[in-house]
Amino acid sequence: MNRVGPSPRVMAILLCCLSTACGIPSMDPSLPVYTFEQTDSSHPGHRRSTVSTAGASYVNDFEEQSLQLSETDPKKVVGRSQYGNGKICAIAGQDPSAYLAVDVGSEMPAYEVFRNIKHPAFDWRRAVFQRMRLAMPEGPAANKETTDPALIDDVVRTLRDGAPASPSPTPPAVTATASPVGVYGVLLFSDQLPGLIFRPSCYLEKTGQVYLADSLVLTFTRTEQSVQAEWIPASPLFARWVQTP
Repeated sequence: MNRVGPSPRVMAILLCCLSTACGIPSMDPSLPVYTFEQTDSSHPGHRRSTVSTAGASYVNDFEEQSLQLSETDPKKVVGRSQYGNGKICAIAGQDPSAYLAVDVGSEMPAYEVFRNIKHPAFDWRRAVFQRMRLAMPEGPAANKETTDPALIDDVVRTLRDGAPASPSPTPPAVTATASPVGVYGVLLFSDQLPGLIFRPSCYLEKTGQVYLADSLVLTFTRTEQSVQAEWIPASPLFARWVQTP
């Protein structure tokens, strides 16, 4: 019995479907190519990542690791990585000459904020924030928001002027097989930072004590991850806010 193979048209459709299913993106070959380099940061426990193209270099280091995108899936592609066709995207509200969103994921997109090395780092200590959200996925205070300037200023003042608990680190490293229990993001929105969010962290101990930190150090093993920070005891005002509906 003779077997007739699929027609060229059917083969084209199959190939198109296979490439879509495998997640192979369609990338404009005329887009500028960015090289990627990673070294130790001057800040202990952190890494310094750099992407570069002709005439421009962008960095993700200690100062950028507390920044996240307002839009988790940026759409305007302005460049591509040297390997793997990773996307380099503009950030809505930001000039691409200042900040870019770089896909550093492997199997799934995972965008991080990169700053042009000629652009000053965001100074959260002097910024004015209009809104704050607790990035807690569940519980009575899940995704709680406020525009209360007194409460927002209290958080920024604690982070800026508060002293870490002693001896340090106190509390000890938070370790978990998935997301560390009790560690949540505090999302601060500023008109001075369109398209981006300043994201310090808070830690809610089982005892009810609440801490704040402007940055975290993450350590990964094959089975778990550990979170360490210079935890600063939060004020009673903020502690009540994160533990009540």
